[in-house]
Amino acid sequence: MNKTYDVIITGAGPSGMAAALSAARNGASVLLIEKNGYPGGMNTAAMVCPLMTFHSGETQIIKGIAQEIVDRLAERGATLGHIPDPIGMVSTITPIDPVILKLVYFEMLAKEPNITTLFHTFLTGATATSGKVASITVVNKSGAATYQGRCFIDATGDADLAYLCKAEFTQGRSKDGMSQPMSLMFKMGGVELDKIAEYVRANPEQFILSPACDLSKYLAVSGFFREVVKAKENGDLTVPRDRVLFFQGIRPDEIIVNMTRVTCLSGVNAKDLTQAEFEAHRQVDEIIRFFNKYLPGFEHAYIQNIADVTGVRESRRIIGRATLVAEDILENRSHETSVAMCAFPIDIHDPVGNELNWIRKERACRYDIPFEVMVPKHFSNLLVAGRCISATHEALASARISPTAMALGEAAGLAAAMAADANTAFDKLDVGQLQNRLVEQNAIPGKKWLEQ
Repeated sequence: MNKTYDVIITGAGPSGMAAALSAARNGASVLLIEKNGYPGGMNTAAMVCPLMTFHSGETQIIKGIAQEIVDRLAERGATLGHIPDPIGMVSTITPIDPVILKLVYFEMLAKEPNITTLFHTFLTGATATSGKVASITVVNKSGAATYQGRCFIDATGDADLAYLCKAEFTQGRSKDGMSQPMSLMFKMGGVELDKIAEYVRANPEQFILSPACDLSKYLAVSGFFREVVKAKENGDLTVPRDRVLFFQGIRPDEIIVNMTRVTCLSGVNAKDLTQAEFEAHRQVDEIIRFFNKYLPGFEHAYIQNIADVTGVRESRRIIGRATLVAEDILENRSHETSVAMCAFPIDIHDPVGNELNWIRKERACRYDIPFEVMVPKHFSNLLVAGRCISATHEALASARISPTAMALGEAAGLAAAMAADANTAFDKLDVGQLQNRLVEQNAIPGKKWLEQ
């Protein structure tokens, strides 16, 4: 094709969607490439919800396009809004309907004339010379095609574009390269939530609960430790999990279950991903039987839906011009070049075992994410957004969440529009100007802007 796009974005998940909307609204011509037949990525295809977290304490730290999406869901009755987290892991959670989120995203894309979208399209190659990406090659039902761009954003979650451009990357934890496990989300209906809440109140030692939670308003469960042990002893549960974890949906008798755990497999290996789908679906079947047999309130519960794909928490992470580290989170660090914030604790699902490890702090979690973690080393016109940013294994266990991915995507899209317009490299971009323009978009670039 002869046309050269201002911005080419690979991946239409939470970061890619925000990037596309942000770039287009700032005048850039955008080509958005997505392997699925619909947008939303992990939030739609993998049913990753509720969203965590838009707040640090009572302060909202993520707004902009991410909040606009929540507002659009609210207009359709497809979210309960930002509510206190009953488990107490984060300040707020935002239950959503993943199916309606698809419709919201389709509507938003349709209203942006600057965005050209290609679904059912797979990235297969890229050309890059002296750190400058020139084009990508994709394949779909129409065959192979090549597209040229001025700026590129990798929002694949797996750093696929950066990898094809031979950017430096790392994967997994430092001692053995093992990544956090994958999980297949599913929805159950016919659940007697009142019966579960009554049991939780009578057995608080079995659950992780916030002291301020009101189970009559919203139910989230991290626990049933005794039942899990009993079922494992009886041979009725083999899932490598030490607890039950689920969240009430937006309707009275439904829950979203986050309990499957597929360990020791890679999210960027086709054979491993295939094996993961087999194992995750086996676990779903086992968990449903376990719920029906052992847990109060599930005697008549049934499966409603299983996510289209098993969700990947961690795969490739680029080596950027800066790297987010655990101390950034633990010390609530600020950064002069911040473009987004996060308030999620370091939440490491054991890559090889049963445990869920939260590295928590006495004070509220609230830290900045600098622009440079999205800029791969030695590249001038390529950004990454979402969970493939430059971060350590421990730091990514915090920064990988959807609202933060959306905030980073919004910043990346605006940065790409600015760079394309000024014909400048990302490492030469005026980050101060980027921050000011993010504020104009009602986004919050960092802690500094909370104090103004």
